Amino acid sequence: MDFALTGEQEALRDTAAKYLADDRPTADGRVAWAEIADLGWLDAELGTVELALLAEQFGWARGQSPWWATVGLAGPALRAAGRPVSAPATLAWAWENGPGTLAEAVAAARRPTGTDPAATAARSTGTDPAATAARPSVGTVARAGTSSTDNPGVGCAVAGDGTLTGRAIRVPHAVDAVDLVVAVTGAYGVELRLVDASAVRVTPAGAGGQALDPSRPVSTVELTGVPSTLLVAADAAADVLALTRRRALALLAAEAVGVAARALVWAGAYAATRTQFGAPIGANQAVAHPLAECYGQVETARSLAYRAAWTVDEETGRVADQAVLTANVAAREAALNACEVAIQTYGGSGFTWEQPLHHWYRRAWWLATFDGTVADARAELAGLLLDG
Repeated sequence: MDFALTGEQEALRDTAAKYLADDRPTADGRVAWAEIADLGWLDAELGTVELALLAEQFGWARGQSPWWATVGLAGPALRAAGRPVSAPATLAWAWENGPGTLAEAVAAARRPTGTDPAATAARSTGTDPAATAARPSVGTVARAGTSSTDNPGVGCAVAGDGTLTGRAIRVPHAVDAVDLVVAVTGAYGVELRLVDASAVRVTPAGAGGQALDPSRPVSTVELTGVPSTLLVAADAAADVLALTRRRALALLAAEAVGVAARALVWAGAYAATRTQFGAPIGANQAVAHPLAECYGQVETARSLAYRAAWTVDEETGRVADQAVLTANVAAREAALNACEVAIQTYGGSGFTWEQPLHHWYRRAWWLATFDGTVADARAELAGLLLDG
């Protein structure tokens, strides 16, 4: 087995690094979406490893684009329905009266309430369920305002006319989205439906104060009788949501590696140039040793992140989940530790808004708390290992 990146993968990584380093933002500080599409960063041919290489560079540059939400959260459902991934998009899965994490949404989707006649017919005739899911069929929606008593669902039910009503929480990049993929309760279990984001009410978190990471906005989304289109029916939604979770977390692990690497480079450069008593502060063991330990932590996290990205495309079930969770624990802790070591190296000045490091530290905390804490990921990983 060859563990090295291919020439094409290295070229993709280097091109992304150069492009993001050139810093071509729009007026609001975000890279133009059309340029991201032109660069091919939305192409269906890109595997999770290639996407992870891009995510690492977005972490290094603390990219503000909704690229991750589009390819990581909304992309799997759109591609399962045979739709192109082109416009900014995101996924709503956490509800006030439903699952709060992607893991809970997957679990809810694995509890079907019955058999969808259309899906059963598709399997018996050899039709691809993912393609069939792109069009609504008789019996695939619930009665207005109701959901099954056997399945607690996901906190948002489908009315008889296909409209949705619910209140989704913690939706990343909803303020940037054109398309919104929504996990809802249908007559036969959890479905994935497509909504025009302009038809919903978006309230960004942190209004009236500073959000945890203003460059990675999270919002509450209110749907009130919003029209929707079926993307993935109940018989396939659980598998698509499971893939979504693995891919989204694998990309965030790679992004965390980029954040950690950037903080470490800043700290190393400062330690080599800042002098006290006629010598660089990096000559002191109290400065040099934490940086050396941080370097080992970052490189370990990078290896695990690449492995997780490869596993998402090559494995399923427990093996893939273990790889992704392991990478997330390592990368999230590496990002936080690298930023904190860098702040200490700077003598605490990294806490100020004027220091770029402050903003990377906020991104590291966002990554460390997305869809659960590091402790939650450790507990889930322990369960997978001990139950196996």
